[in-house]
Amino acid sequence: MARDVREVANAILDVADANGLTLSNLPLNKIIYFAHAWYLAQYGEPLVDSAFEAWQHGPVHPQVYRQLRSYGDKPVRKRLTRIDFDTGQDIPVQSNLSVQEYNHIEQMTKFYGTKSAYWLVQKTHEPGAPWDQIWSAAEQQPMPGMVIPDSITESYYRDILKRRV
Repeated sequence: MARDVREVANAILDVADANGLTLSNLPLNKIIYFAHAWYLAQYGEPLVDSAFEAWQHGPVHPQVYRQLRSYGDKPVRKRLTRIDFDTGQDIPVQSNLSVQEYNHIEQMTKFYGTKSAYWLVQKTHEPGAPWDQIWSAAEQQPMPGMVIPDSITESYYRDILKRRV
């Protein structure tokens, strides 16, 4: 079952905190993307229930970016929220992940969370990678809402897994 991106983001931030890692908005977005991509490749189902977009610096989830843009390149210190319909208050989105999902997120965070923002951007910009396919198709004229389809992401990362075996 695909998860709300805020739930996944909060789980990544929790794992990062527990391991002494600090993440700004850009690396957090890339880790969410890589976790989603590798989950698609390994399990054939999405980790996140909504789309990533091809932005200048790589894949971004607009909802995560918008909630955390005030942090700029500073470490994210809060958790992503939702509106509680009973109270009208913003409350942190709670994680209710399966063991498989949590273990996957933990592995992705421990690996990608140690990488620089530059490295993460470069990795998503590799020739033929999903971001590159969408960005190149737009002929370098980026437009809002350039969605990176899960089908392209799954195929690309599944091919990488096949080459490793």
